[in-house]
Amino acid sequence: MEQEDQRNFLIALVLMGVMMFAYYNFVIGPQEQAQRAQRAAQIEASQQAAASGPATLPAPTLERSQIVGTDAASGRRIAIDAERVDGTILLTGARLDDLRLRQHFETVDDKIANNRDKEVQLLTPDATGEGFHVVVNWTGASALPDEFSNWTQTSTGPLTETNPLTLSFERDGVKVERRIEIDADYMFTVSDTVTNNGGAPITIQPVAAIRQAVLPGLLKAEPNARTGVFGVYGPSTFETLSYKRLSEGKGVAQSTTGGWIGLTTKYWMAAVIPDQTDPVSFSASMRQTAAGGLFLAGYTGAQRTLAPGETTTEVNHVFAGAKRVATLERYKNELGIPRFDDAVDWGIFWFLTKPLFWLLSLFQGWFGNFALALLAVTVVVKTLFFPIQFKAYEAMSKMRKLAPEMKAIQERFAADKQRQQQEIMKMYQREKANPLSGCLPLVPQMFVFYALYKTLIVTLEMRHTPFFGWIRDMSAPDPTTIFNLFGLLPFNPGAIPVIGAFLMIGVWPLLYGATMWALQGLSPPPTDPTQKAIMQWLPVIFLFLFATFASGLVIYWVWSNVITIAQQYIIMRRQGVETEFDKFLKKRLGGKTEAET
Repeated sequence: MEQEDQRNFLIALVLMGVMMFAYYNFVIGPQEQAQRAQRAAQIEASQQAAASGPATLPAPTLERSQIVGTDAASGRRIAIDAERVDGTILLTGARLDDLRLRQHFETVDDKIANNRDKEVQLLTPDATGEGFHVVVNWTGASALPDEFSNWTQTSTGPLTETNPLTLSFERDGVKVERRIEIDADYMFTVSDTVTNNGGAPITIQPVAAIRQAVLPGLLKAEPNARTGVFGVYGPSTFETLSYKRLSEGKGVAQSTTGGWIGLTTKYWMAAVIPDQTDPVSFSASMRQTAAGGLFLAGYTGAQRTLAPGETTTEVNHVFAGAKRVATLERYKNELGIPRFDDAVDWGIFWFLTKPLFWLLSLFQGWFGNFALALLAVTVVVKTLFFPIQFKAYEAMSKMRKLAPEMKAIQERFAADKQRQQQEIMKMYQREKANPLSGCLPLVPQMFVFYALYKTLIVTLEMRHTPFFGWIRDMSAPDPTTIFNLFGLLPFNPGAIPVIGAFLMIGVWPLLYGATMWALQGLSPPPTDPTQKAIMQWLPVIFLFLFATFASGLVIYWVWSNVITIAQQYIIMRRQGVETEFDKFLKKRLGGKTEAET
C-alpha cells in the first residue's frame, strides 16, 4: 500500500468512526425513542378502546407480591421451593407464571446484600402488566382442561426436587392426571396421563405455549446476543427471530419431529420441549390484545384418538432459567435436546468460541476465580500464537531498521513518486524485507481474539463477577472516571445526555490507552506527517471507545497488550532495534540514542 493510500485509509477509518458515533447518537437514538413513544401510545390507545367497548377489560396492573399473596390465600397457588428457583404455580390452567432465579440478582449491589426480594424475576403473572408465563395443555375434546380450568392438587407440600407436585382434572368422563417435577437446575418435567372414561371416542392433541407481554426493553436490539424466538426443528435446523422482527409481523411455522422452541433474552430463557420422537408443529408470532401486544411461541403435537377406557401418557419439558452453558450442555446430552447449548449466541466463529469457553471454564474450575481464568486463557492464547507473532515482530523489526533509509529515499525523490517506489522496492529486495509479512501472520489471531471477545460478551459467567480492587461487576463498564478524580468530586459525568457514557474514563480504559500507546512505540514509525498525527490520536479515540465496554473486556485487552509489549520488545532487542522505550530511558539517564551516535 503506497504512502498516500495509507494516509487516505487511516483518515477514512477515523471519519467512519466519527460518522458512526454521530449517526447512532443523533439519528438511531432519537428514532428508537420515537418508536418507543409510539408503541406506548398504541398500547395506551388499545387499553382505552378496550375500556370503552364490550371487549374483555385488561387486568389492572398490580404488584407481584399482591397477586401471589391473594391467590395463595385462596388456595389457588402452589409454592415452588427448589435449589435454583422459587415461586408459585397457578392452579387455574396449571400455569407456570411466577418464577424467580435464585443466585441471580437485578444488580450487583443486590447480589452483595443477598436481597432475595431483588432476585431476577423470570416469569411474572399477567396482572402485573409484564406477564410472562408457560402453559402445557390439551386441545380437541371439550372435556379437556384449558387455560381457565381449575386443577386440584393431589399431593402435599410445595414442589421441590424431592417432592413432585401432582394435579388432577376431571370433566365429562375425561380424566387428566399431571405430575410436575423440578430438578436441581431449571428443568420442569410435565407428565400427563389422559384417560377416557366416557362412552365415546375422543380426539386429543397436546399443546404447549409461552406468552410474554410486549415491553419496550425487549424491542431494543441487544448486540452479540440472541433475543426473541429461538427454535430448533428436528435434529439440527435452527432459526432465530428477534423480538423486533416479531413485532413487525414476522413469524415461525415449522412442522417436524422433535426439536424445541423458546423466548430468550441475553441471559435468560423460557423454552418448551416436546417428546423428541413425536411429530409437532412449532409456531411463533406477535398478537395484539386488549391489554397490548403479546409474544407467542410454542408447539402443537399430533392428534390421537382415545377409545372408551383407553389411556395415553405424554411427557413434556419446560426450561425456565439462566442460560448457563454447562447446564444447557447437560440437558442436551442427558435429555437428547438437540442444540440446546446453542441458545447462547456463539456467533459465526462457533468453532473457536466454544473451545475458548471450554478452556475458560477449565481454568475457572482450577482457580475458583473467573478473573484469574480470563488472565490465564489470554496467556495460553498468546503463547500458542507466539511462533506466528515471532515472524511478524521479526518483520516489523526489520521494517523499523529500514525506516531511516526509506525516509531518505522519499526525501530524495519527493518529486518523482514512480522513482521513489522503484527505489523502495529495490531496498526491500536487497534487504529481503516484505512490508506485508508483519501483518499477514496476525490475521488468524484477529479471529481468535474476536472469538474470545464474543465468548466473554454472550456467556453468563462474567455477569456480576468481581475483579480485584474496585471492579465489582466485570460485565459492566469501569465505574470510575478521571473527570471527577475517580470519585473524589461529587459529580457524575455519566449523567450528561448523549456523551455521558463516553466521559466515564476509568482506570482500566486509561491503562488500555497507555498500553496501546506503548505498542505504537514498538511499531515502525509512520514517515508521513498526517499519518503520524492520526496514529498518535488513535489511543485517545480507542480510550473513549473502550470506556463504554464491559470492564472484563477492557481488562482482557490490557493484559493482552502487556503480554504483546513484552514479547515484541524482547524480539526487537534481539534484532538489534532501538525502541522508543530505549530512547526514553537513555534520555532520562543521560545516554545517547543510536540516532545520535
